[in-house]
Amino acid sequence: MTTHVRIVAASVSILLVGLLAACSSQVPALHETPCYVPTIECKPGQYSGVGLDTANVQSDGYRYHIDLLPSPVNSDFNDNAIVFLDQSHAAISAERTSRGAGRQPKRDADSIYEHQRLLLSTFGGDLQFSPLREVQGTDSLETVGACWYSVADGLLYFTAKAPNDDADDYDLYTARISVAGDIATLDDIKRLSSVDQPNAFDGQPTVSPNGLTLVFTSDRLGGYGGTDLWMSRRASVSVVWPEPTALPGPVNSECDEITPSFSRDGKNLFFASDGHATVGGYDLFSTTTDWKNVRNLGAPVNSQADEVFPYELSDSQFFYSSSQKADFKGMNLFEVRRTKIDRQVASADPRQLPDSIKLHGHVLLPKLDRSGSPEVFVRDVARDTEIARKPTDTTGAYAFTVQNGRQYDVGADVQDKFYDVHRVDLRHEAEPVVEVPPLSVPDTLVLRINFPFDDDAHPYDFVYDDGGKRSDTKWQTSLDLLAHSIKSSSSSLNRVLLYGHTDSLGTDEYNRALAMRRATFIARELEKRGIAAKLLVIASKGRTSPVARREGEDDETYRLRCRRVEFVKVFGKETTR
Repeated sequence: MTTHVRIVAASVSILLVGLLAACSSQVPALHETPCYVPTIECKPGQYSGVGLDTANVQSDGYRYHIDLLPSPVNSDFNDNAIVFLDQSHAAISAERTSRGAGRQPKRDADSIYEHQRLLLSTFGGDLQFSPLREVQGTDSLETVGACWYSVADGLLYFTAKAPNDDADDYDLYTARISVAGDIATLDDIKRLSSVDQPNAFDGQPTVSPNGLTLVFTSDRLGGYGGTDLWMSRRASVSVVWPEPTALPGPVNSECDEITPSFSRDGKNLFFASDGHATVGGYDLFSTTTDWKNVRNLGAPVNSQADEVFPYELSDSQFFYSSSQKADFKGMNLFEVRRTKIDRQVASADPRQLPDSIKLHGHVLLPKLDRSGSPEVFVRDVARDTEIARKPTDTTGAYAFTVQNGRQYDVGADVQDKFYDVHRVDLRHEAEPVVEVPPLSVPDTLVLRINFPFDDDAHPYDFVYDDGGKRSDTKWQTSLDLLAHSIKSSSSSLNRVLLYGHTDSLGTDEYNRALAMRRATFIARELEKRGIAAKLLVIASKGRTSPVARREGEDDETYRLRCRRVEFVKVFGKETTR
């Protein structure tokens, strides 16, 4: 049978789960499944309109930024959709293995669906996300995909695999969701039988703010061709959703319309389509809810890759997923942010912020010893790449010129010491010169690379600072910096001592073994980064050397600060600690 749904090869694994059936004329089908063939061939036009201007300050004083969301929301797995449940919790539909990030799932038909789950992350200011945890209560569901939280009726609407052998049969479900800390649980799970159609893909629900209109994606017969958007309207939130109808022709096309999402005020509907006029692949569109006007969101939001799962958090924040090339593999989540620029700055130069920024600062190092001046480096956070390095002057001062509109880690290291790093956020910077806080390079390095309970090979994504607060630095980046620091001392270095520590919970024997396993994991990671195994000496302190407890410190923060690996460089004759 001729097939019609075009799926970019890099995004097959995600678009299948919570998106559409595996029917493709460009890649092998993952399932030999009958596909609905439209009577009119899908022939999208080429979009050539004006897109979003991210380079200049607009006449109203706003500037737009597009940023790749950081880990742990994005990973080398496929990260499909994000929905915000409240002011501190987000649900992410993503591909994960049962052991979490770090092990790529298989790409065959028999295993692809089991990796799509619904995950929860807490977040704070400027969208700093915690490690993702799977939503509880979904064990009976084979696959859980895209979701939507409806404030009007207090229900979570989501996509899940139907309990049958039809690989492409997905249904709509509702559930009550409760959140305690970083644990979310679903209960009272029910299938939306009044709108579902057997042996069809029904998924990706969105509900209007008043709770009276449900729009979802379906490949059932009776549409306009391909996969279409269907709508059900009810009189009140207390009644059952009635039988749905397809949205009219100005919205649905002979191609695919997928991943609908209501705007925050309910006056517009966002969706993705490979029809209408596109930049390339699936593009993001919006339509007014009288369904008369359809607008392409334009470049650079849309690209030659696939853009799907739009979500408007506020009039200043918008999210979507894209298969465009990024720092993480697969599909990734992006944020479009609108910020108000100071009117004095905007009026002085109403169109242009500085293209480049001068970063300057000092390294505090009382004794330079035999190592001479410290070296200062700059890393591009989004690319996780060092872009510049040079020594300070004799007073410890330094200066770099960098591109505006990005985040940077500015750090210093010294041959016989370690390193210190500060993050500098220039995504919304209007000043041409920025001072970096003083850098102080330590003699002993302490890293708090935390692991899940009883795990010694899958650390949480970010390291923690001396105060027990999660930093913005990934553990892999910290070890990259540590490896560079060790290599810079190689000419006079005798040994690097690694001491593993745990908190006080558990027996001495258990904690000695756990600390040793975790320190061994860190040593093996350093070896992967080119550090000779003969340089690394591993020892376990277990729970015998806790840090000093601070006055009024809560148990969890104290225990987190105790869980650490300490590093000491040994020069000349080997010593012990």
